[in-house]
Amino acid sequence: MFGKPKTYFYAIGVMTGYVIGIGMFGLPFIVSKSGILGFFIFLAVFGVIQYFIHLVYANLIIVTKGYHRMPGYAEIYLGKAGKIVVFAAKFFGNMGAVLAYIIVTGIFANELFGPVFGGSEFFYGSMLFVFGGIIVFFGISMISRTELFMSALLLVVVCLIAFKGRESIELCNYNLLDWKYFLATYGVMLMALDGNSAVPIVANILKKNKELIKSAVKWGGSIIPIIIISIFTLSIVGISGSGTTPDALVGIKAVLKNGVVFFALAFGILTMTTSFLLVSESIKETLWWDFKVKKNLAWFIAVFTPYIFYVFGFHDLTKVISFVGGVAGGLSAIMLILIFWKLKKLWKKIVIFKYIPGDFVIFSLVFIFFMGMLYEIYYFLIK
Repeated sequence: MFGKPKTYFYAIGVMTGYVIGIGMFGLPFIVSKSGILGFFIFLAVFGVIQYFIHLVYANLIIVTKGYHRMPGYAEIYLGKAGKIVVFAAKFFGNMGAVLAYIIVTGIFANELFGPVFGGSEFFYGSMLFVFGGIIVFFGISMISRTELFMSALLLVVVCLIAFKGRESIELCNYNLLDWKYFLATYGVMLMALDGNSAVPIVANILKKNKELIKSAVKWGGSIIPIIIISIFTLSIVGISGSGTTPDALVGIKAVLKNGVVFFALAFGILTMTTSFLLVSESIKETLWWDFKVKKNLAWFIAVFTPYIFYVFGFHDLTKVISFVGGVAGGLSAIMLILIFWKLKKLWKKIVIFKYIPGDFVIFSLVFIFFMGMLYEIYYFLIK
């Protein structure tokens, strides 16, 4: 890594910041039920698979003229039908992410302000909707510049929790494996390791230099996030055990000192609010610019749609994250793999891989993601 340009390290930071997010907060609760063996199995398997998916996207960007977003690449290689499917997956995924931000912000704010001012999780989640909706209506150009700084602070919070809580970690709090909840880890893990949205930004920063991009994706999209996710998840579960909450942070309140928890909750609110603004703005601009929806209507759809689901009782953070990661993330991965399969047939279109996976590997991955989608739909609607 020595001797690399400054933009290389900035690209790693951006990639890490995009991967580490709401999905990580949902893992400790699932792991407290499924067990750490299931956690490490899914982390290892999907850490490798997501690294492959990130490289597929990077390869696609490198060999295609101009800069596009994923729906644009899908239209080039899979036609208009491909563009619609990818847009639907990304749109649905972003809507689900905004809903998750509202849910977890309501939880954190209620823990932080409820004892003093009263209120409820729904009240504080609704406050984020009102506050965020107003800002998104007028535009958030300044907010996007804080994302890298927020990512750095998130690392500080994770390290602080691990350091301050090290003496409270007990081995008896770790379950080894519970088959009943084993598959429940799938969707949350997929969302926790997904950094596809950052790949075009990384490619742009590094000016499509394939060696630098591959290295930045490896470190920023896989190695560093896996280490952070592991430290965070094992620390939270080790501290709170069966008392681990779906949002991760509230469950450690009874163990860690109030100052640590206060800082973690306050920062969690700030991080989720920033993410709410960025993702909502992205949805609004996609509808407005790419699909010619009127600006105010695009804003209304972007902000009100996830809130309507919140009003109608979609408050289960784990289910929302699992569903979004498994269905929207899985569908996006399938489309990227199909594009990669088509690129294999085009001469000199695979430039970032030393070993090109055969059709068996490619369609096995499609099968895995497809079955994961079916499971998440069943888990969300039936269980």
